[in-house]
This record gives sequence, structure tokens and C-alpha cells, in this order.
Amino acid sequence: MDATIIDVAKLSGYSKATVSRAYAAPDRVSEKARDKIYAAAKALNYTPNVIARAMVTKHTESIAFVIHEKQYPAILNPFYSPILDVILQEGIKRGYSLSISTDHDMRLPNGEVYMKKHMDGVILAGQTDTQAILSYRKQHIPLVLLNNHIDMEGLLCITANHFDGAVQAVEHLVERGHRKIGLLAGLFSPQIYAARYNGYISVLKKYHLPVDMRFVQDIEPTMEAAEQYVASLLQIEDRPTALFCTNDTIAIGAVKAVIRAGLRVPQDLAIIGFDDSYISRVIEPELTTVKIDKQLMGKLAAEKLFDLIAGHPLEERLIETSTQLIVRSST
Repeated sequence: MDATIIDVAKLSGYSKATVSRAYAAPDRVSEKARDKIYAAAKALNYTPNVIARAMVTKHTESIAFVIHEKQYPAILNPFYSPILDVILQEGIKRGYSLSISTDHDMRLPNGEVYMKKHMDGVILAGQTDTQAILSYRKQHIPLVLLNNHIDMEGLLCITANHFDGAVQAVEHLVERGHRKIGLLAGLFSPQIYAARYNGYISVLKKYHLPVDMRFVQDIEPTMEAAEQYVASLLQIEDRPTALFCTNDTIAIGAVKAVIRAGLRVPQDLAIIGFDDSYISRVIEPELTTVKIDKQLMGKLAAEKLFDLIAGHPLEERLIETSTQLIVRSST
């Protein structure tokens, strides 16, 4: 006969109510009590009845991580994979499972968003639009917007200080003596694109450097697109001496183009990226880049979502994490 919650209560020495609370609301039970209860449950091979608990608590103990289709799969994305790992671990601590989907998978033909399975909350990552957010709200699903900022009443946004990061990157190139600096701007969400572009422009204006629009290029944020563009750029005599790339994937594509042309980084073209993803350290020369604390962003996104699920009021509408320049060999 399968073990019951009563068996776990007897073995652990705690009441049935405390055992139930250890699974339904672990934050309300002391660590010592949780450890004893979970140990007793493991010894008895006890598994909580998720369906029955959901009927009582109105929670399914499932959350969703929804990412723009261009960034999918998230587990292979250099920027989002460490964020996703932190969110997964935060969910496990609370007994929550995590579903991963793209925004495209969630959309009906009329553009509305529809969750095929009920989720207690959603972390919506990267590029999105107000219609999608309103669709989640119609379904009364708590939502945190990650790595994006849309000014909407009651919407919690967690992002990085992209403007300041861009300023740090371009000022570093100026300090290295560069006066002709190009920009490879990935087509991200409008907020991120604008912040990094404006940071680039502000530094050039600060130092009275020309903005040569021939060398300001919008591209898909892929190595292939960057390599193709930089290969053509290297054919121009008065080309820039440095490139600010708005993510590491673009920067590595640029490095590959320089090396394949028989030239050197940074001697013939200095290159700087953004994000400090793991790929910035596996290429040679290693990439100078702007670090975003992805673990912190993931932890904040998860914690704030669980606060919303628990019904806690929002104290903030926008959380911006800081950025840090990491100098390596490519500049």
C-alpha cells in the first residue's frame, strides 16, 4: 500500500498540516522541519498528490519560460542558458516544474496568446509586444518580463543597464586610441537595440568623433551574418579600426572574418562584444566584452515571479542590473 501524508507525519514527528505546508508553501516551514519531512517522505517513497494539491491551492506548481523564437532553443543560447538554469534551480527549491516554449508556440492565428496547459506564472524573455502581455493578463497569469522593458502599468520588467554597458565598451575603444569605430547592431527587442545604439552614439558625440553611417549596420544576431558583413567591410580602404558588436555572437563572427582574411585582431581590427557569454572565452583571441550578471537576472526573475504567484504586491516596476567591462585580448 502506498504511503500517505499521515505516514509521513508520524515518521517525521510533525502534524499533517505542517507536512502539507512543507510541499504547498515551503517558505512557511522552517528548514529543520522541511529536512525532517522530506527525509521521511523519501524513506517512505511518498509522492505528494499534485492534482489534489492543485485543487486545494489553485496552483499547478508549474511555471513557463517563454522566449522569442529567434533565440530558441534557450538551453543552447549563450545568453539565456545560464539564466534558464538559475530559474530552473529556483523552481526546484519550491517544488515547481518548468516548461520552456517559444512565443510562436503560444500564439493563435489571431495573434492572441494561449497557454495550452495552465501555468501559475510566466517569465517572458526578450522580444515581445504589448498584445502578448495583454493576452497573458486576460488569462490572469502572473508575468515577469525579462531582458526587456515595456512601460505598462503593473508590469514587472527585469533587464540590464544596456546603455551604460555600451558606453563602457565604446569609451574603452576610444581610450585605446580608436577614432573610427563602427557598430554592428543585432536586431533585438527595440528597448535593448535603442539603449546600446544610443550608448554608442553618446560616446562618439562626447569625444567629437564622426558617426559614419556606412559603418553602422543592423544585422541578425548570428555569427554567419556578422562574418559576411565584416568580410565585405575589410575590402574598404578607409574602414573602421574598431567594431562595437552588440552581442558576443556577432563579435565572434567578426573575429572569424578577420582571421579568415589573413588579418589580426586587434592589430588590424579591434573587436568588442556584449554579454560576456561563455563563448567569449573559448575563442582566440579571447573577447573583450561587457558582462551582464545573468545569474542575478535569472534569480531576480524567479523570485519576483514567485512573489507575484503568492499574491505579494509589486514594490518595483523596473529592475536594472549593472554591467561591467571585461577586458581581454581582442581590443
